[in-house]
Amino acid sequence: MEKKAYFASIANLRVIAIMAIILNHSQLGIEADTHYSLTYLIYGQFSKFGSLLFMIISGFLFEKTISKYTTEQLLYRKTTTILFPSLLFILPWIILNIGVLPFIGEQTAVISKSFIYTELYNIFFRSIYWFPINLFLILMINSFIRGRRSLSLLLIPAVLITIFYSVNIYYHWVPRRHNSAILAFFTFFFAGRLLHIYYPQVKNIIKNASRNLFLKLLFCGLSITFFVCAVFESYYIQENVQGTDPNNILRMSNILYTIVFLTFLYGIRNRVDFTKYFADKTVFLIYLIHPYYLYVGKFLSGKIIKFGQLHTADYIPLELAYGTVIFILSVFSARLLLKSPVFNSIISGDIWVKRAGIEARQVSG
Repeated sequence: MEKKAYFASIANLRVIAIMAIILNHSQLGIEADTHYSLTYLIYGQFSKFGSLLFMIISGFLFEKTISKYTTEQLLYRKTTTILFPSLLFILPWIILNIGVLPFIGEQTAVISKSFIYTELYNIFFRSIYWFPINLFLILMINSFIRGRRSLSLLLIPAVLITIFYSVNIYYHWVPRRHNSAILAFFTFFFAGRLLHIYYPQVKNIIKNASRNLFLKLLFCGLSITFFVCAVFESYYIQENVQGTDPNNILRMSNILYTIVFLTFLYGIRNRVDFTKYFADKTVFLIYLIHPYYLYVGKFLSGKIIKFGQLHTADYIPLELAYGTVIFILSVFSARLLLKSPVFNSIISGDIWVKRAGIEARQVSG
């Protein structure tokens, strides 16, 4: 019973993470020159923890299974369960952006090697699909990293690299967007793995701290402080740092906000049970599906509503409803697809694993 509740709590956190990600993506009428009002930045900051939390959970679950497989088995399994399903959903976008859109409408394009390279780069590392691709690359590298000593030693340079990317938002030494900063996310994946290793100790610390009124008040104060700092940093970047995304999730204030918010989420992880609605692979499939609905929603909303260059609080009710619809449609589509035995076998990697004859076995760390 305790083991079942343990896995259910992780599943609940994963669902909360995907809800936050979709809500964060469900912005209407956003263009490169769009500015955000302070009120809208306050609203938007609430869901900025989603991708970082998802990476931490991925590291946590990876550490749970790494001892069951050899490095070669892990490489094969992650290729079949992460890369192949991602490519399956990315392929239509490649066909659309390279084989269809350049030949229709008024703005036709010349198909050259440079054009194809740019489009592929944008799809894999600049679109919403940057996350599963980056996650796959991080999983590949982590398949070679075993043992808490190695993780503890690598965490230090990983944190320094993450700090570098946080500062880079202001100075642009390297590409500044978080979707091109793969090295910055090793910190969160390593943190998830170490969290699994030291889970009993961390659980006791949080449990004991929750009984102390002073520590609870301190935590509330830190939560509010980091949230306010995250909003202020977004506004400062927008107003003072030209050519930088004010919603970059690698802002140091947002990282700190995510850490304290994760502690809060851990405390309420069992208040609502999502596990009966989200079978294994459903959440990952929701992520792969939802860009299609976002694309349709952006097209239709552009025909109905005239958007301005300033994104204000007036958009919030509409975007909340929009995000809710996108989430519901994505959940429905994921559950519908998973009812197909063939698709279920492909998305879970079972068909490839069975063909390769891979079975879990205990290996030394």
